[in-house]
Amino acid sequence: MKRICLLLAALLLLCGCAGPDANTQIQVSILEGEGFTLEQNGLWAAPGSDVVFRLKLEPGLALAGTDYSGTVQTRVTGDWTELKLCRVRYPSRIRIRLTEDFARITYDPNGGQGELTTIVYDRSLHRRPNTENGQNLFSREGYTLTGWNTCADGSGERIGLGSRVTAGPEGKNLYAQWEKWNPETDFTFTEGYYLTITGYHGNSDPIVIPETIGGRTVGAIAHNAFRDCGASHLILPPSILQVAEGAFQNCAFESVTIFDSIEGISNSSFRNCEKLRTVRINAFEAPYGYRYRKESVYADKVDLLIQAAGAKKLVFYGGCAAWYNLDARQAQEALGDGYRIVNLALNGTVHSGVQLQILEAFLEPGDIFFHTPELSSDTQMMRQIAMGRNDDKLWCGLENNYDLVSLVDLRTVPGMLESFCAYLAGKDKAADYAMTYLDSQGRAYLDSWGGIPFERTQSSDALSDAVYLDPDAVDEGAMERLGDYYRRFDAKGVRVYVGYACVNLDAVPEEQQGNVQLMDTLFRQAVEAMDGPVLISRLEDYLYRNSDFYDTNYHLLSDPAERNTALWLRDLLAQMARDGLEGTA
Repeated sequence: MKRICLLLAALLLLCGCAGPDANTQIQVSILEGEGFTLEQNGLWAAPGSDVVFRLKLEPGLALAGTDYSGTVQTRVTGDWTELKLCRVRYPSRIRIRLTEDFARITYDPNGGQGELTTIVYDRSLHRRPNTENGQNLFSREGYTLTGWNTCADGSGERIGLGSRVTAGPEGKNLYAQWEKWNPETDFTFTEGYYLTITGYHGNSDPIVIPETIGGRTVGAIAHNAFRDCGASHLILPPSILQVAEGAFQNCAFESVTIFDSIEGISNSSFRNCEKLRTVRINAFEAPYGYRYRKESVYADKVDLLIQAAGAKKLVFYGGCAAWYNLDARQAQEALGDGYRIVNLALNGTVHSGVQLQILEAFLEPGDIFFHTPELSSDTQMMRQIAMGRNDDKLWCGLENNYDLVSLVDLRTVPGMLESFCAYLAGKDKAADYAMTYLDSQGRAYLDSWGGIPFERTQSSDALSDAVYLDPDAVDEGAMERLGDYYRRFDAKGVRVYVGYACVNLDAVPEEQQGNVQLMDTLFRQAVEAMDGPVLISRLEDYLYRNSDFYDTNYHLLSDPAERNTALWLRDLLAQMARDGLEGTA
């Protein structure tokens, strides 16, 4: 070993390019401007070390960000804001950005090791900030940090690690929630690269699997390790990477808590766990979606619905044909102050049942839910009930508020955990919660109503995505599943209207182009057989041609989208009038 070290040292001397000399000091400064003063500027530090500035901000302002390319950490102590630039390697002059729109959150260790910490978040991009995951704030020997709560005893609002919370400049206190590990004697295990639990012999509830046993990391759960366990709640630590199929079969669990550091877990890990409804996911790793897909705005779209609580809402939902083709400003002007317009539509290839269960949690009596399912979409038409390969587009939005996943009944979504792990395995970049997705042209995919904000004026010669008018799409079992969601909304006092998404007739297979009236009849009969919803449109009114579309067969150009919105509004206002609802401005 000594000989190898000497050889390496000689090579480094010969190369002369081992990086900055650790004894060399570099200067880091902040470009001064209005709204703040610095305790000290022009700090000197060794390359690769952290540099901490203390700023005093004028009242009503908060630190929103910097142009430093590395990791930045901020915290507020009294009148001072501490800005830590992590691992600075080169002389730098840093520009900072201030905001008047911010949230202040104070984290309390609540029995853990660490200091009471106040962090300020910019709300100019995301109205509800993501919480810290806690790993760099607090620790507690023999306990797992399972989330935050607005009350120290856990009786208040629960927020998962890294999930979103409603907070403003007045501040909100969040208390760490700790769960004590089960005794090591409750488990049997095998040794390897990490410990694998092979058996459980305790009787506690919840079961809190320890992160270490005898100083060794616990990294896996074996097949049948917890078979027939009677506990109602299970908490896995962030060290668990692999959970075998059948590891928890025949158990009585109602909820399970996991971290997004996990690599392998599946629905079949909980085979025959008939009571298991809730999966809570805590963030351990950095998000990915804001660098990956436009659907990463999903959490922001749901936030629009959450923040409209108490107001009457008209919620549009469907696939891309609703996301892109609703001119929400036009709709809001037509509806006036009577209803708040919210566009909750997303990609038509991702799991609709997951989205509908999330929506159900935030819809309120007096709201209107307007669904325009794409007839070619197996997920929107409820023919596909398992999560699959397309759902990485949904996960990249869910990861920005994992608490939304806890609203979904795991029993109704085959393959959800497998789909989640597949998404995690595909993460190849790190994003930040303070980011938002921008495409190659620098365009955002979210306006103040949840729609697409940019103009689309030129059609593409090659339109992607398949379009069908296939009678088999109106499947009896699928329509029963869709009707179940409609009934649940209706039971909450939510009025359900159903319409049509655009259809590019030029893209429909020639043998199906004559099926317009047949499809309308079949779908109308299916909706009329349901309790509560009303089909308010005619399919023949929503037929378009290639020249009307932007880049896919579901994204209309801006002018056709305005015409499409006018048709939806015509149908909506007519039905609202028949139902005695106020709808016009």
